[in-house]
Amino acid sequence: MVDTRWLERRGLTWFAVKAVPRKLWARVGKRRFVASLGTHDLHVARARRHAKLAEFEALMAKALSTDRPDPLIEAGMEWLEFSKRIDRGDPSAIAAAWVGTPIDPWNAPPTTDRAVIAREAFDLALHEEIDRMRFLEGRPEDAAILASVAQGYSTPLLFYQDAWLAEGGRRGQVNARTVSQYRRDLGDFAKWMRAVGLPETIEAVTAQVAGRYSGHFVAAGTNRTTANRKMVGPSGYWTWLIKRAHCEKNPWRGQTLPNVRRPGEPKPKRPFTTDEMIRLLNGRPDVELADVIRIGALTALRIEEIYRLTVADCEAGWFNVGGRKTHAGERRVPIHPDLVGIIQRRTDGKAPTGYLIHEPGGPPKPGRDRGMAASKRFGYYRKRQGVHEVLPGSQQSRCDFHSFRRWFITSALNAGIDRQTVAAIAGHEMGNITVDVYAGKPNDERLQACVRAVRLPS
Repeated sequence: MVDTRWLERRGLTWFAVKAVPRKLWARVGKRRFVASLGTHDLHVARARRHAKLAEFEALMAKALSTDRPDPLIEAGMEWLEFSKRIDRGDPSAIAAAWVGTPIDPWNAPPTTDRAVIAREAFDLALHEEIDRMRFLEGRPEDAAILASVAQGYSTPLLFYQDAWLAEGGRRGQVNARTVSQYRRDLGDFAKWMRAVGLPETIEAVTAQVAGRYSGHFVAAGTNRTTANRKMVGPSGYWTWLIKRAHCEKNPWRGQTLPNVRRPGEPKPKRPFTTDEMIRLLNGRPDVELADVIRIGALTALRIEEIYRLTVADCEAGWFNVGGRKTHAGERRVPIHPDLVGIIQRRTDGKAPTGYLIHEPGGPPKPGRDRGMAASKRFGYYRKRQGVHEVLPGSQQSRCDFHSFRRWFITSALNAGIDRQTVAAIAGHEMGNITVDVYAGKPNDERLQACVRAVRLPS
């Protein structure tokens, strides 16, 4: 029998695959790992798969390590929870606290307040543990952390993380991918605190600590856009903590790194050039990718917006786009004349609720957008066409699928279309109260003229 374990064939290419345990879905951001092995030959794929599997295992091990709290913090929370059970009058906790006392809790005199004796016994045991750690083991700093958490003076760093993510922000519920990203960012911050010897508590995070964390990105040479993104999650967490009265100040305020470009320094992201557009259009991608490329280039739609379009959203010459990121994202975009054939081919014979791009299957899954796989496939395709540029200190290419959106906006502005109309097509707010609040939306003629002004290079 041919050994094809952890292998999957797509087209002619072999891929390594590995299922992610359910408990790590949110942390990893996916339900399974998939990576191209770059070969059409099964024998070569079987030899290469083990290196990829090792990478997958390392990523899961990292996710597990960030899930585990500091043992000292965990022990303090156990003491704190036990004391709360005593205060609530939990009979099992009271009985457990009496163990080692000279009085049998079940045969004590009727006048004995069992809860009071249990509390005294608990306090004595806790102080004995703290003294043992401080004097016998010579760990005064650890003893102070344990005492602070166990007595309720300090709160574990990630204690309120689930409540924060479940509530969402000012724009409502946070989507699954963003939840995964925020968990990773907070986990990385907790891991850093552990590495530099700081207690993983909310109270330990001061402006000085946040500043040190910001500075460590500079020392590591991390791209500043990436560094600032990694601090968005912690900052949002503290904003929620202040709102829910769990702390008073946001130590992340003012900690973002300046992203000022030096004269002549290129922007981190850019639109495709005309030559790159020709290479991407003529590189013979598969039908799904070819259609998505053209729709993205001639509408300025984000890839997930394209993959969420249904047949009912593509009627009467217009795309009806739902606003997933902002209220301005909910908009109508004219169907470009060059897309009419694609839309007709993809809507014929489908139910109104069917997806325009049906290839990925059903609705989005938790932690995974419908367009995620296509985004990765486009990245591989783009690199094969030689469309790839990485700046020093960055891990990401300056061009990605979003560069079609940048190309559309640039092309429309260069064609003389006014900024308000371009912003309406792209689903952007102008940042101007006069335009965003008081001015009406551009009429259909202006929107159609904007779309027709953009032409694919031949």
